[in-house]
Amino acid sequence: MKKYLRISALLTAALMVFIMIGCGGEEEGAKDTTPPTLASSTPANGGTMAANGSLTMVFSENMKEVTVNGTPATGSGKNWTWTATGLAAGAATLKVNGSDMAGNKLAEVAISVTVTAPDTTPPDIDANACDPKAGATGVDPAAVSKIKIVFTEDMGEAKVDAFEPADAKIDYKLVDPKTLEISFLGGYKLGNEMTVKVTLSGKDKAGNALKTTSYTFATMKKEG
Repeated sequence: MKKYLRISALLTAALMVFIMIGCGGEEEGAKDTTPPTLASSTPANGGTMAANGSLTMVFSENMKEVTVNGTPATGSGKNWTWTATGLAAGAATLKVNGSDMAGNKLAEVAISVTVTAPDTTPPDIDANACDPKAGATGVDPAAVSKIKIVFTEDMGEAKVDAFEPADAKIDYKLVDPKTLEISFLGGYKLGNEMTVKVTLSGKDKAGNALKTTSYTFATMKKEG
């Protein structure tokens, strides 16, 4: 009996050592030592930007921190934005630095741009590019599963402040820099003879406030 217990104890100890070695190997293998890279930027190298414009950046992996010319950018994950301040018109170099979530440093990226006068033009709604078009009438409600409001330029932020019909439950997000998409929740569907009104607010990437803050369309009348 004692011999059996000794063998059992030895086997258990050996198994624990095997598990510990295996786990240690997995942790070592999972350690991230790959430095991040800048996948793309807007503007790109050689592009132009307003003196109060923004540099948007997409990285190869999630970033912990990003700076441009020594000042912090804002963002999360792979997508970050830096807003220019104090840039003089003419040639400029934007130096991008940062680190990924594991602390691996980004090799400094230098982006050469031509700086233009500050952007003071307010963004607006591109009526014909919206779906449904802004101001449209006779819209088939069955064809409207989502609403897309398109702006005349890239937006730094855009939000829905009010929505009519008031009983509709909605969600919204910028699906690209110029397009705000509104989705209906809980199976809500538009009906005939409805007027949809969206009250908006927002700013472009230079901080100019949205010019037109109301978007509307009307659905078709009931047949018969």
